[in-house]
Amino acid sequence: MKYSLFILLILSSGLSFAHNYNGDYEKVDVKSLSLLASDFEKLIIKVGSGSLKILGSDLETIDVTADIYQKEKGKQYCLTLEPSANNASIALLKANTCFNNNNTRIDLSIRLPKSLITIIADGSGSIEIDDASIQSIDDGSGKIEIVNNRTSLTINDGSGSIEVTNNIGNVVIEDGSGSIDIDDVSGNVSIDDGSGSITVRNAQKFTLISDGSGSVNLENVN
Repeated sequence: MKYSLFILLILSSGLSFAHNYNGDYEKVDVKSLSLLASDFEKLIIKVGSGSLKILGSDLETIDVTADIYQKEKGKQYCLTLEPSANNASIALLKANTCFNNNNTRIDLSIRLPKSLITIIADGSGSIEIDDASIQSIDDGSGKIEIVNNRTSLTINDGSGSIEVTNNIGNVVIEDGSGSIDIDDVSGNVSIDDGSGSITVRNAQKFTLISDGSGSVNLENVN
């Protein structure tokens, strides 16, 4: 199986796409990556600018679709899915983390086994997750939406709203700014917040470590 795809893409002058991304970026390509998940205990995702969508499944593979957008067609970018060089039991997905690239956005759609423990380091862009096992998210900016997470979750977020619904285990959040809405957590919720409203419903216990500004609303919390 070919584990990785490294792309140094130079588009010919005759290749063009009509789609624009936020008026500045033009869609230039679509790439697909796949890796057998049973070879790995964990997936680490390291991404730069672009949206991230993750959907858990009963499949035995990690399948990635990458939509590539650029301000200037033909600039270099990187996209890899392969075993980690430091630990062969960890799969590593990297997208747009090289070349100090402000010219490219990569929007990722990922299908993976719902039980595969996953760690995310994200630069900017929205994150949407459904029915997966996300252990931690380190995010610069952008909205985070998580539904049906299958393990305890830690989020360290710079800015942007956070919504977590139906989480098995504890939820720990350190947030710079943006609203936080947590609903249906089987364990405890702990939040260290800079600014923005906080709503927690249906959790075993809630701990507010610190709160800069914004309301705090609790419903059915012991």
